[in-house]
Amino acid sequence: MKQCEYSDPIVEFVEQLSVKFDFEAAQSQLALCEKVLSTDFFLCKQTELFMEEARVFVFENYCRIHHKIDLTTLGEKLAMDRNRAERWIVDLIRNALLDAKIDSEEGCVVMGTGSTSVYEKVMDRTKELTARSGGLVVNLRSYMNDVKRDKIRKERKAREAMEAEY
Repeated sequence: MKQCEYSDPIVEFVEQLSVKFDFEAAQSQLALCEKVLSTDFFLCKQTELFMEEARVFVFENYCRIHHKIDLTTLGEKLAMDRNRAERWIVDLIRNALLDAKIDSEEGCVVMGTGSTSVYEKVMDRTKELTARSGGLVVNLRSYMNDVKRDKIRKERKAREAMEAEY
């Protein structure tokens, strides 16, 4: 990514998380973001919204890499204490934004394995396409046979009518 001349905690947060995947640096930048936003005259009312969306962003990126996540570690990454992080994840699970389970005994979040690879998705779609195409062929053949039968019937009736006239 091209380095820009302008830098503030928000830009640094996005760069650390999206480009460098440095969660520790992103965590420290997130804490600075909260300070910067809460003191900014124009953005102070949006601080909570930004922090919530930033936490979701951190969490999504962290979950792409890890399958099992310790709640204490996760709380640190999200700039929350352990209990608040656990409640936040429970809310995400309840709102169906997350395929995960909380293991209270081990104090960790276990991510679901519901994601399918692109290859599997393509194969499933191809199987569906083959079945649909086969159905269309069967329906088209049936329709064409019906049309041929109707045509033959009409021709017979026309011949019989011609023969009846003579």
